[in-house]
Amino acid sequence: MPSVATALLAVGAAVAALSGCSPAFNWREQRLPPTPLRALLPCKPDEATRTVPLGDAPVAMRMVGCEAGGATFAIAYVAAEPARIGALLGRWQDATLANFGQAPGPDAPAGRAFVPEGALALPQSVRIAAAGRSADGGPVAVQAAWFAGGDAGATYVFQALVYAPEPVTEAVDTFFSSLRLR
Repeated sequence: MPSVATALLAVGAAVAALSGCSPAFNWREQRLPPTPLRALLPCKPDEATRTVPLGDAPVAMRMVGCEAGGATFAIAYVAAEPARIGALLGRWQDATLANFGQAPGPDAPAGRAFVPEGALALPQSVRIAAAGRSADGGPVAVQAAWFAGGDAGATYVFQALVYAPEPVTEAVDTFFSSLRLR
């Protein structure tokens, strides 16, 4: 069974192979049913679902992502029981940081609160910026955010992620500021 990090890298590799590299950002709103999440993505996204270990049992993780301007933009989410949201966010953060060669836990890069419109205000809802290593050992600049929310019928835990060999500040800010659960 692939790890969360392996699944996200596989989606990123597939996106890169299918999308090609485009210097232009063609922003479009993307809805992620059945969740209430909406986001702007700079290119037409590919979609995938993988079963990954996240917490006590394997979960079905849905991912959308694309590559534009030399960066991979991705959003992943899983359905979650409300009582387990904080723990899932923490585990997901640790797995992602470890994947990029960063120490999880107390030695992880410091995050700042990140609560998109309509999301739950939780201590584990954060956005980080880190430098790390890609799967091939090259340098990678990572921006990631984890948050949770839902509607009357279900609750979801989300990860929004942008990674590239070098930071793409303006595009990253557009992407993260567009996230909303309404």
